Amino acid sequence: MRFIFELAQLQQSATEIKQMLDQKIFKIGVLKRAMSKNKIIVLSDIHIGDNSPTVWYQKSFHEPYLTAVLDHVIKNASSIQELILLGDIFDFWTYPPDKRPPSFEQIIEQNPNILGPQGKLSQVLTALEGQVTYVRGNHDMNVTQEDLNKIQNPDYTIKLSPSDIYFPLGEDNKKIVCTHGHLYAMFNAPDTSVKFNPLPVGHFVSRAAAYELQQTLPPGKTVADLTGQTSPNSIDLKSLATTIMAAQSGFSVTDLLLNYITQSTKMPEIQPIILPDGQTTTIAEVKPLYSQLWQQWINNNGGARDGLLVAIKAALADAKDYYMGWFAQKLALECGADLVVMGHTHTPISGLKKGLIQYVNSGFECPSKPDIGKQHVNFIEIDTDSYQGAIFKVVNQQGSYQIEADSAEQTSVIIPGLSQDYSCYVTVENKSPILPIQLVRYEANEGHYIVAPTQFIGPREKGRFWIQDYPGITKGSEGRLIYFTGDREIMLRYSCPVGLSPNSCSGAEFYTSVDGINWGERNQIVNKGIGHPFFVRFVL
Repeated sequence: MRFIFELAQLQQSATEIKQMLDQKIFKIGVLKRAMSKNKIIVLSDIHIGDNSPTVWYQKSFHEPYLTAVLDHVIKNASSIQELILLGDIFDFWTYPPDKRPPSFEQIIEQNPNILGPQGKLSQVLTALEGQVTYVRGNHDMNVTQEDLNKIQNPDYTIKLSPSDIYFPLGEDNKKIVCTHGHLYAMFNAPDTSVKFNPLPVGHFVSRAAAYELQQTLPPGKTVADLTGQTSPNSIDLKSLATTIMAAQSGFSVTDLLLNYITQSTKMPEIQPIILPDGQTTTIAEVKPLYSQLWQQWINNNGGARDGLLVAIKAALADAKDYYMGWFAQKLALECGADLVVMGHTHTPISGLKKGLIQYVNSGFECPSKPDIGKQHVNFIEIDTDSYQGAIFKVVNQQGSYQIEADSAEQTSVIIPGLSQDYSCYVTVENKSPILPIQLVRYEANEGHYIVAPTQFIGPREKGRFWIQDYPGITKGSEGRLIYFTGDREIMLRYSCPVGLSPNSCSGAEFYTSVDGINWGERNQIVNKGIGHPFFVRFVL
């Protein structure tokens, strides 16, 4: 009997050991798969709707392009960590005012090959084992998790990001940040101050544009048959730039915008507009509701001259890609990212000229038929090992849709050709393995801080900040700060002056550059101090 009991115990122990080994083998397998998955694919600005003539995405033309991208994801799933749907995937804006925008279910019904139970998006969910994340944009800012659950899959659902700013590597690793971009565009950022919360004034601009298209499109034609359909608002707002650039406090940018839109589209201000939730309004009713938008942006960004400069950039960010680049760099430095990925502007961007970070933009993923040669259906591939983003495109080769690497222009943080950037981009590295460093105080002698110096830098960590010159007649940028290192205070100085005076920095061991790529030797100010912007890396 004792023998039988001991044998049973031995068998139980062997079973437990086997289960433990199986668990370890499983965990090792998961880890290996995770380590091999070093790519993230980003799609944005597809604008899938109900295929009404005024909607940019037309199933009959664009579906093969989108299918090619999703097939590419499925085929390469073994190396893809995640698919990020980075806003404006669905479109609830580009509809005539007398038509209520479709429901999420109606859009699914009209696009079964992509969104149905056997559709490509469901196949992607299976191939990536559910690693698909949705980050909202402006044309789809009302999308909910309940909506996404309606894209049927037997095992997985698309996850809605709880924030419009998403860190795909997690909150503990913010080296990569993805956001649609509308948060930095005055006319398209969510507006919680009006009764149409969160619809911004840009929604009504798009509805007015659709009104004009409804009146002018020939029978049987859609917006996909027209050229130049690339503006995020459906309207070319560049002609407003001069007025906005000259704006001062108290200026009503929404009156200017809506007057311009109604005049250019010939839509009456009393034309009823049916909103996505079924409410009805008019441009005449909308105008006073958004009348404080300009001042709100000034106040929310520091007020006075600094707030005004941010408001100007935000008002033009839809039309001027360099202002979106400015906001991208600001975001990166605020959260510690090396790579920012955006959409929204419908302009693909491959990098930032003379910047401290990398910025890429996926562009416009439903160009019209006449534009398809000049523009491409693009997507972004992120390498999570190097924190680099690359642009790819879909090419139609006689009915065969192929994926190819694409090129795109780099952008800047200043108006190219008309202004210069006399910023100081400062990095402070704490080389101590034990002691943190703490900011005591800082000041700007010239210019202003876009991103303030880092308050606390832990052992073997770094902080980055940005002081920029004011536009117009300027002396450049110059600042100083004091850090406490645990046993002493250290004052750091940095300046990038206009004119013949050289760049300067002092206070600790440093390295410098004037392009962010080529760095000088220790304690050497490169290029004899001449050049801008000025990059400084202090080592404490």
